[in-house]
Amino acid sequence: MKPTNIFRTLGNLALITTISASAFLATAQEKQVSERQLPAAVIAAFKAAYPQATIRAYAREKENGKLFYEVESIEGQTTRDVLYHPDGTVAAIEESIPISDLPTDAQVSIRRKYPKAVVTKAEKIIRDGIIEYEAHAKLGKKVIELKFDANGKRLP
Repeated sequence: MKPTNIFRTLGNLALITTISASAFLATAQEKQVSERQLPAAVIAAFKAAYPQATIRAYAREKENGKLFYEVESIEGQTTRDVLYHPDGTVAAIEESIPISDLPTDAQVSIRRKYPKAVVTKAEKIIRDGIIEYEAHAKLGKKVIELKFDANGKRLP
């Protein structure tokens, strides 16, 4: 093997190791917990806001050094993940929506850029009062995730 190929291979191996370690650290920040491990304010806030929801899981997570608690639930056809501050105030809501509820401009953008893609999932995300949308689509065996602002403009 040529020296340049060895260095390229070692460089690729280092890159893969770095990416794998980063992915592990990102997921290591979220830990499944029981209801007893959540602050009472979080449980009370969730149950008051979504009394008909069935809770699927709880988690404790750190984002940018801040502690949050997540409640994953389902209510009818709607899946919902609510991220709470320890005092029970909402930090973010991620909720499944019908694909037809994506902003019109988002739907048009998807059809233009990926005419053969099939949208399989749509979500509405509210964080710090800002609404965004995510669309997950399949293009053959490839899965595509697209993000849009509240008006349907594509986000990077």
